[in-house]
Amino acid sequence: MAPATKRRSTRQSASRKRSIYYEPDTDEDDFEASGRSEEDFAPDTEVVQEPVPKKRKVTRKRKPQTRSKAAARTKQTTLVRAFRIGKARRAQSAPVKKGFEGPSDGNIPNWKALPEEVLKQIFIYASLPVDEFSRDASANATWLLKTARSICRAFGLAALEALYQSPPMLNTYHPHQLLDLLQMPREERYINYNVKVHRLNMDVRTVAYAASGRPSLHLPQLVSQLPQLQHMEILHPRYYPPFRPVKVQKWTFSPTDLIKAFESCGTRLRTWRWSRDTIPRNDPIELYKTMSTAHESVVFAYLKRLVVTGFNVDDSFEPSTTETNAEGEAQQAPPPGLATSIAKLPSLVDLTFISCDTIMEKFLQRLPTNLERLELTNCLEITSEMMRDFFKTSGSHLKELVLNHNAALNLSFTTSLKELCPRLEVLKVDLHYYSEKDSVNDAEALYDELLPESDIPSWPSTLRHLEIIHAQKWSPEAAQNLFRSLVDNAPELLQLRTLIIHAHINIPWRDRAGFRDQWIERLGRVYLRRNGSPNENLGSIRQRAVAVQAPAYQSTGDTQRYSDSEVEHETPCKRQPRRSRRVAESQASVMDKTATPSPESDSESADRSEVEAWRRRAEKFIQGLCTAVDIRIDNQRPRENQWTEGDFMDDELSGDEDWNEDAEEEDDGYAW
Repeated sequence: MAPATKRRSTRQSASRKRSIYYEPDTDEDDFEASGRSEEDFAPDTEVVQEPVPKKRKVTRKRKPQTRSKAAARTKQTTLVRAFRIGKARRAQSAPVKKGFEGPSDGNIPNWKALPEEVLKQIFIYASLPVDEFSRDASANATWLLKTARSICRAFGLAALEALYQSPPMLNTYHPHQLLDLLQMPREERYINYNVKVHRLNMDVRTVAYAASGRPSLHLPQLVSQLPQLQHMEILHPRYYPPFRPVKVQKWTFSPTDLIKAFESCGTRLRTWRWSRDTIPRNDPIELYKTMSTAHESVVFAYLKRLVVTGFNVDDSFEPSTTETNAEGEAQQAPPPGLATSIAKLPSLVDLTFISCDTIMEKFLQRLPTNLERLELTNCLEITSEMMRDFFKTSGSHLKELVLNHNAALNLSFTTSLKELCPRLEVLKVDLHYYSEKDSVNDAEALYDELLPESDIPSWPSTLRHLEIIHAQKWSPEAAQNLFRSLVDNAPELLQLRTLIIHAHINIPWRDRAGFRDQWIERLGRVYLRRNGSPNENLGSIRQRAVAVQAPAYQSTGDTQRYSDSEVEHETPCKRQPRRSRRVAESQASVMDKTATPSPESDSESADRSEVEAWRRRAEKFIQGLCTAVDIRIDNQRPRENQWTEGDFMDDELSGDEDWNEDAEEEDDGYAW
């Protein structure tokens, strides 16, 4: 009887390596089996090793699951796949193809033969914006550099001039690199960059922080190298929507030192910005004395545009009227304020205030009387009464008026526009408001009603652009008065080319639908230009020549004419299709039955006729010269963040989430 062997467990035998048996052979057996010599069986130099056997995988036996647990697990897995964080969103539209796809002769113009000034204007137009603190500006600057380096030698000088006319300052290194370039010897530079810079817009974040391995930027040292500088602004992110404080390191400059640097190189500014965050917090009297001295200097003698930001009530200081003593002699003049210092600019025609709460009472009346453009943005204290008082003193020269995000300003001032602003050409009003803090939702209007029902706006005959958006907090009667004033004054508004009104009216949806249909159709009928479709044969010279040479197609009487256009081609004699006698009699009987209406249908038709009487009534005057007429009427409540359909997915998730491409997955079993 053979001895008993030890029995191993299944797990141990599976995890233990299997041994391979090789029977030893002898040399004599080999020589006897074959009649070859010993040299034929010399060992090879390369030794082939046996492959290591793979380890056998051990899988645990799955526990049976009930149908409810398996269904819940499958549903949870599908949800995890559908809402995975970081998953790429499916594109809603195909990528935009860049390039001209219209008709062309195939002839490339000789761009090299164009004058340098013309090429420069082309590059400036194609690269806008180039000096903004955005990704598009960086891409445009890179495109100009590539054009100057590698595309064409004739484009090099024009592309560089377009780039350095307003050099981009997109990071903390760019100001230092520009200063190093301007200080290089003239012999080592391709062109004289110092005289090419005409505009310098710098974000405060690029100068507030020191670049690695560089000292803090000394602004007077930079501007002293730019003799042709005309426009300069130091921008702050706080004075852009939503107009809230931003965490930026404090950075200020000395106005006196900067003015001296301008005078040393003979700079004559055309655009300047006073920002309260970039000026040291001194006494308001000393601040306005410095500003008045700067405005009286030669540097600001030809200033056309001035932007003032961040002057609040704490900085408010305006002198009172000059007092006289007992003998009738005038006493010493009081120190100047913000408005009086601005009035010392002799050539100022464009003035902008952003987030300035110092505009109160008679502040606007102290401004220069020759202003042609005025912009008030996020000024909480401005009212319609203040605007009317300003129109009485300075409204005769005003051509453009921009009023954005002023919570206390309604449209009551429009009743006197025709009389007090006879030269007004552009009126833009944005009634969208922002909260002062993130934690509080106080983006509400501070007036009782946008336009009282008794007020009827009047419009000057020189008006070219009218834009009122987010009009809210008013009655349908007041909105009707505004729309009717535009229709009635159409014979006088012959210069109007753009009409944009977005109104929010809180009325029932049936009334709002009829109100919207009426005024959108009437204003479009009166003002919208009806342009015919362009001639398809004028796309190129070759296309025009082919159309002229091609003989006109003469249709015969037997052929039928098809047309996809909406215009019906009238013919002198139009044959009606022949109908059978039976069809004609059946249609006549149906008409006789429906000829007598019921009393209910009579009342409904009468109401419908009263509502749509405006549609059958012809307008007194058709202006028909506006290229853009955008009228929107809804009942939305404007909020700081307006969500539209573009913010939501209007399509299914990409692909079938249940399809796994035949991958092997664990199959959830069921217990039967």
